[in-house]
Amino acid sequence: METKFKLLSNTEKIIAYMNRQLPNFPKKEIVLKNNIEKTQYDMIECVFAFNIQQSTRIKEKYLKDYLIKLSMFDFYVRESYHKKYLSKHQTECLGKILIESRKVAYGIVRSMENV
Repeated sequence: METKFKLLSNTEKIIAYMNRQLPNFPKKEIVLKNNIEKTQYDMIECVFAFNIQQSTRIKEKYLKDYLIKLSMFDFYVRESYHKKYLSKHQTECLGKILIESRKVAYGIVRSMENV
């Protein structure tokens, strides 16, 4: 149960950190900015759906969807760094949280497969 809350708190950290950076993106990058925001909301939706569902199979689906969204978010962060909208330090901070979230999610997947 604690890992589920850790997944939620890590996702909230990611969203809070990135939301502080998004106003610095130029107006011409509206597509990248919108994709980042949509992916953030999709990630939190997957975590909530995972917590609510009872069926293991459906829970696993939401967890895998979360991992896909996390990978897409990682891609958008790298893209933002390459376009110089995020500094190296900002990218490293986000990267640490992303790695921690990914570890927690894969740990939950592994524990669900062992059941």
